[in-house]
Amino acid sequence: MPASTPLSRPVRVALLLAGFAGAAQAEDAPSIAWPEPGGRATISRAFNGSPITVGVSSRTGGAIDSLTWGGTQFINAHDHGRELQSASSYDGYGECLNPTEAGSDSDGTGPRSTTLLTELKIGPNTLQTRAQMAYWIEPGRVTGSCPKGPGPHAGPRSDDVLAKTVTLGAAGVANAIAYRVTYITAQAHASATFEAATAYMPPDFTAFWSLDPATGQSAPLSAGPAEQGVPVILATPDGSRAMGVYSPALPQATVPNAGYGRFNFATLLGPGNATVKWNCAFRENNVPAGAHSYTCYVVVGTLQDVRAGLVALRSALAGGHPASLPAPPAPAPRAAAAPPVRSPGVALYVGTQQGCNAGAVTIDPGYKGCATAPIGATLGQPSSPADAPVYAGTAAGLDVGLVTNNPHHLDAGTRPIGYLAAAGAGGTPLYVGLEGGCNAGVVSTNPAHLNCRGAPLGIAVR
Repeated sequence: MPASTPLSRPVRVALLLAGFAGAAQAEDAPSIAWPEPGGRATISRAFNGSPITVGVSSRTGGAIDSLTWGGTQFINAHDHGRELQSASSYDGYGECLNPTEAGSDSDGTGPRSTTLLTELKIGPNTLQTRAQMAYWIEPGRVTGSCPKGPGPHAGPRSDDVLAKTVTLGAAGVANAIAYRVTYITAQAHASATFEAATAYMPPDFTAFWSLDPATGQSAPLSAGPAEQGVPVILATPDGSRAMGVYSPALPQATVPNAGYGRFNFATLLGPGNATVKWNCAFRENNVPAGAHSYTCYVVVGTLQDVRAGLVALRSALAGGHPASLPAPPAPAPRAAAAPPVRSPGVALYVGTQQGCNAGAVTIDPGYKGCATAPIGATLGQPSSPADAPVYAGTAAGLDVGLVTNNPHHLDAGTRPIGYLAAAGAGGTPLYVGLEGGCNAGVVSTNPAHLNCRGAPLGIAVR
């Protein structure tokens, strides 16, 4: 199962093949009430004209078995070792001491999981689960990824508990998903690999990229298997769909060139069997019994959306200034000089719901939980001295996502999101409020937002 990373075991094709139904499969705890037919629950949030929808199921013990955007399924849920899920392995036993959120190898492609789901909570943008994890390999059995032989466990289900919270729109970044897990280990261990998050994806995502969110520099990667200390992105070859992962706690000082793994199993035979994967993994020594918490952030969209989201996310979490993504090279001039290249920035939206968010410009397509419409984007870098810097609010419950020209708007936190183009550029004209106690500092498409005075600020480019 996914708990082990390239540094700790070889790729085992049998891991990805369907197993056989086991007698230990469990129903959910009696307290679980699934809100949707078929033992399912979903949360959803709009991004660039399409919802990002995350789904979990009884079949996979509450692990994420569906993530869609723009009509694309980003998750392979063929068997219980796939999904977007969490796992751990202990004391050098590899797969033979490997608690796994979605179930066991012997659950195969079946409809039930050996994992026992004990808690499920759903909010507008959040999903919480709590589960007693199955062992990936049952007692007494070994695989090629069991370096020490059979594990010391006696039953099909571990005593370890995984508590998980999934939040859409993390840190004000609309296409970012916070994936927070706490492993509550029943016993102390000499060593542990906590695969806090891993996503098995369809085999279409065969373009592998790295991205350093501190600099915005991106580069193509080999298909691996391999690990590195900066985030990985898996994309379709045309870049129309991609998924990346970031954790501010990676890389760890003890393993500076590891933490983000990538694997390509796109050539495996059999219906539904071909897959690719990334992971976000932490290694610990002298692990006491008790709670061990980790957070990984999953970013989806186009390849450019994911690159921009990772940079914005790193900035929002660090409280610093984001690096603009490097501009693509300008085409060679032909008859005349090419126009200046405008580097992409952050997508902008305007509120459209009266009595809620009408006229307010934001980076959040669900600002205040009301309807918005896309109006263009900022520039990642200024193209002239007249381009106006803008910021987005980061203060929870106050102005998260609201666009302003004041880096200290409402005496609260903000982060830079780029520049508005100077007058004359093609796009949507934007204004900034001038009246204190009314609209001061608020960017709007309305020059008299909230019936107060405003002034031209710049253009959201298209």
